[in-house]
Amino acid sequence: MEYQSVRMTHVDGTMHHLGVNEKHVAKKVILTPSPLLIPLLATCMDDAVKMGDYREYVTFTGKYWGKPLTVMSCGFGCMPMAIAVEELRHLGCTEIIKIAPCAAIQEDIEVGTLLTAHGAVRGEGASAEYVDGSYPAVADMDLLGRILNTGKCDTGIFRSHDCLSNESPSAPHGMDRVNHWRELGVSVMDGETSSMFTIGGILGLKTASIALIEENYLTGKKLNAKDTEIGIKDAFRLAAEALLCC
Repeated sequence: MEYQSVRMTHVDGTMHHLGVNEKHVAKKVILTPSPLLIPLLATCMDDAVKMGDYREYVTFTGKYWGKPLTVMSCGFGCMPMAIAVEELRHLGCTEIIKIAPCAAIQEDIEVGTLLTAHGAVRGEGASAEYVDGSYPAVADMDLLGRILNTGKCDTGIFRSHDCLSNESPSAPHGMDRVNHWRELGVSVMDGETSSMFTIGGILGLKTASIALIEENYLTGKKLNAKDTEIGIKDAFRLAAEALLCC
C-alpha cells in the first residue's frame, strides 16, 4: 500500500513546518543543514528572493542557468530533514540534493574535495519511524549519475547519525567508533543523508547528497573558513548543474 503522507498547513496555506507554499518553491531544491549558509548560496543564483524564514527552514528561490531553483536550510539531523522531504513532496518538488560540510574517515580523502553518496548507513532514528532497517538508504541512480557525469567528484558511503559528536575525535572512545565504520568502508560522517534517501525513496522523490570534505578525522587536516566558503559554493554549483541539466 502506498505510504499515506498527510499534508499539514497553517490557515494561510503554508506548510506547517516549512512556512512556504507551492508558489514559493521550485520543483528542484538544494538543501543544506545550516540556515547561516542560505544567504551565501542565494548569491550564487540570479534574482534570488527570500520566500520563507520559519523555524530552521530558511528559503530562497531564484534562477540558475535561467531555470527556477530553490535553496533551503533543513536544520541539523535526520528529524528536521524528514520533515523537509515530506513537506517538499506535498509542494510538488521532484528532486532534492543536500550539500553540507562533512568529515571524512578515510585517510586518502583530501579536505576541500567533494564526495557524493551512493548509499548511507541508517544510524539514526527518524527513518526507522517510517520503515524498518531492511529498507535501503540509497541515492536516486539517475540523479547520482548526473552528478558523477560532471567528473567533479567521486562517490562513497556516508554514515548518518543522530549524535555526530559521539563519533568524532572529541568524544571519549570516539575514534574507536570512527575506526569501526572506517574499516567497513564508510567514507563520510553526516547527520541527514540516510533519512533523506529513505524517505525520498518511500515518497518517490529523487534525492542525492554531496559532501564538502571540511575535515578528515584520520589525518587531522581541516579547512579554514574561507576555503569552506569556496568549497560550499563549488558544491552548490555541482548540485545545481546536476538538477538543472535535464
